Amino acid sequence: MDNRPEIARAAAEAAARQSYGKLVAFLAARTRDVAGAEDALADAFAAALERWPQTGVPEKPEAWLLAVARRRGVDAVRRRQTGEAARDHLKLIAEEVEARMTDEELPDERLRLMFACAHPAIEASVRAPLILQTILGFDAATIASAFLVSPATMGQRLVRAKTRIREIGIPFRVPERAELGERLDAVLEAIYAAFAEGWTDPAGTETRRRNLATEGIWLGRLVASLM
Repeated sequence: MDNRPEIARAAAEAAARQSYGKLVAFLAARTRDVAGAEDALADAFAAALERWPQTGVPEKPEAWLLAVARRRGVDAVRRRQTGEAARDHLKLIAEEVEARMTDEELPDERLRLMFACAHPAIEASVRAPLILQTILGFDAATIASAFLVSPATMGQRLVRAKTRIREIGIPFRVPERAELGERLDAVLEAIYAAFAEGWTDPAGTETRRRNLATEGIWLGRLVASLM
């Protein structure tokens, strides 16, 4: 029996658990377009599920997904924009990615993205949910359950927050020590929510919750090392 589809799906799921937030953060770091990065990455995962059963799982799935997502993101910008502004924007994206697409490990921008999501310009009630979605790939329904609101309401809040990041150009950077206090609470709330959601399915039987407790611990250790 040909088990290539199962192998491909397992590899895609592993890449999603291990690299989703890393790839979103990298793709969005230049443009501040978190929603666009998520859409491009979703297309890349869909392409992986279609192609990997035929071509085999690539040696570096993370790099493969990044390359496909980058092309989808550039295509999306090309469709939205015309003229000199579009060419300049596409050039910036290409230069940024080509400069980093080497054999070295992909730079990890997740911490920068976490603090962008916790920026004072983002509504306080949506900062932690936004971190959970962008870093860990939670869907709106799962986040809504954790924060006791309806999925539709949570979905609308997340869309507005991502739009705000793009429109006002919130920077992806780790704040100076004097700024950390006002943003740290949202980051810690997201970490606790991730850990708690992971323990609602400790056996790891639900794909969307698998490894979340471990991810919560990892995020906590990362912030602790920063402090």
